[in-house]
Amino acid sequence: MQVIMFDRQSIFIHGMKISLQENIPEIDIYPVSQADELWRRLLEYPDALLILDGDMDKSFCSWLLQEKAQQFPFSYTVIVTSDCQQGWLRESLAWNVQAIVPRHESVETFVQAINSAACGLMCLPGDWSFGYESERRGLDMLSHRQREILELLANGESNKEISRTLNISAGTVKAHLESLYRRLDVKNRTQAAMLFGACELSIQSYSE
Repeated sequence: MQVIMFDRQSIFIHGMKISLQENIPEIDIYPVSQADELWRRLLEYPDALLILDGDMDKSFCSWLLQEKAQQFPFSYTVIVTSDCQQGWLRESLAWNVQAIVPRHESVETFVQAINSAACGLMCLPGDWSFGYESERRGLDMLSHRQREILELLANGESNKEISRTLNISAGTVKAHLESLYRRLDVKNRTQAAMLFGACELSIQSYSE
């Protein structure tokens, strides 16, 4: 397992590297502290799991995650943060973030999060799971047709492409989308797709 760790705290990187190597024998960790070095590592190991310091400037983190998701779409990310209540963290789930781990958590929790993320499973702070259970119930309330449309939307298809796939008019697609936006309490297709993707993934919770 190849892991790139991008963190501003060299002591944290050093300690975590030793601990993870003791608990995940097959892991190879590449510590990084500069953005240009990160891109070199990602080019060298495009499928590597990224462990990102989420305590850095949120604008930088958001930009970095979006760029990484576009350039390295098969590379997952684990965010380490001192504050799991930062609003941008939920948005980050749309950018291949599979786990968010409080910085003070035990090595066992980090091992669980990394192993889950490497398998494409989601590992979130315990109190987040309740929100996703509620959102999942919202998806369950959609009609079969609305779920079909939402799934195609989440796959990146346009209204015209959805209408062709389902053999319905573009106007009908638009009407269904407006209805499901209201039902899911989202404002646009991006938020709807993000909600669908997050709720369709297996969520593994851990206690804070």
